[in-house]
Amino acid sequence: MFTLKLEEIPGEGLDLKWTEERASLLAYLENFPQIDFEFETPLFSEAKIWKAGQSILMRGRVETSLRLQCVRCLKPFSYPLSSVFELTLHPLKSESPIEEVELEAEDMEATFFEGGEIHLSEIACEQVFLEIPYKPLCQEECKGLCPVCGKDLNLSSCECVKDELASGFSALKKLKLES
Repeated sequence: MFTLKLEEIPGEGLDLKWTEERASLLAYLENFPQIDFEFETPLFSEAKIWKAGQSILMRGRVETSLRLQCVRCLKPFSYPLSSVFELTLHPLKSESPIEEVELEAEDMEATFFEGGEIHLSEIACEQVFLEIPYKPLCQEECKGLCPVCGKDLNLSSCECVKDELASGFSALKKLKLES
């Protein structure tokens, strides 16, 4: 995984491009047992990095293709991903804050580093994680699986009798009101 030592960043900043191969990425993902996707292609990353006092500013882009599973029909599908990002990295302070502080919008784009180096590959992977859809769909019109027989409704319809879903308000239909 690609790291950058802070002393390697010149005053005018640094433009970097790097590639993480699939094997390296898959090994990294083993640290996250809850991850349910794979990288289909290497992860291409580029970033402009410069110092701002003790902090590091970073503007970059990541590009790859993932193998996701559709939440409706459960079929795996290819998901091309390209994303731009901006981050502010602050040195990690060892003391803990005494009081709780409400985060501002710019705080959401901040992260921390320690030990005089930045783990660029980890930052690139985090950007990929943030771009994965919450409910991945192979196609917007995916019909999913039949809840009775399990047949893929994208391929053909089934002959199962669909029970009309009973709403919590269906008991109200029987209620007679006097006017």
